[in-house]
Amino acid sequence: MAVAGPIDLWAGRFPDDQLAQLIRLVLDSWSVFHLPEKRLEVPLTRHFCAHLRNNKDRSIHIFRIDWESSEITSDGLESGRIDLKFSPGLDERVYLSFECKRLRVQFPKGFDTLAREYVTEGMYRYFNGQYANDLDKGGMLGYVMDGKTDQAIEDVRKAIESRRPDLYMAHDETLRPSPVISSPQVEETLHNYGLENRFTVYHIFLPLH
Repeated sequence: MAVAGPIDLWAGRFPDDQLAQLIRLVLDSWSVFHLPEKRLEVPLTRHFCAHLRNNKDRSIHIFRIDWESSEITSDGLESGRIDLKFSPGLDERVYLSFECKRLRVQFPKGFDTLAREYVTEGMYRYFNGQYANDLDKGGMLGYVMDGKTDQAIEDVRKAIESRRPDLYMAHDETLRPSPVISSPQVEETLHNYGLENRFTVYHIFLPLH
């Protein structure tokens, strides 16, 4: 099925009509993804980026996919390095970024949910100027290492709720199912941040299989 209607290559935001297509591409691609031998964040994301590119239908998915893309300020300073970057047009300042983090990891010294790091070393980057400046949305990919997606979501929910002020969230806001796509693996959070005082983070939880 091809995309109908004109495509605005200079749109100021990642187009909403491509958002569901992007998330579905991530979910469908992960379901047939052959995991690399090294299951750390960097090799997982690098291999998954290549897999996404191979699975992309260029008549439907009207965006470029890049791995570890540097974000620079208007005066040429590097402000952050984006794990996965989806660019829909010709304006380099317009993209949808995903920060990728492992969750529920068994280390030699013991088990850790890594939910705190998901928030403080992942989500925070949208609110400290590292990237997605002047944009209205961003994303998180959580690699659920033990496959327990429901528990990973609860771990992240608790970590988010304990840090609402730092995330520019209202006192009653929390992780919630996303209306963009119906999937138990997809959630979203709303933040009072940015030019329009509204920023959405889409959370996709990917269980290792």
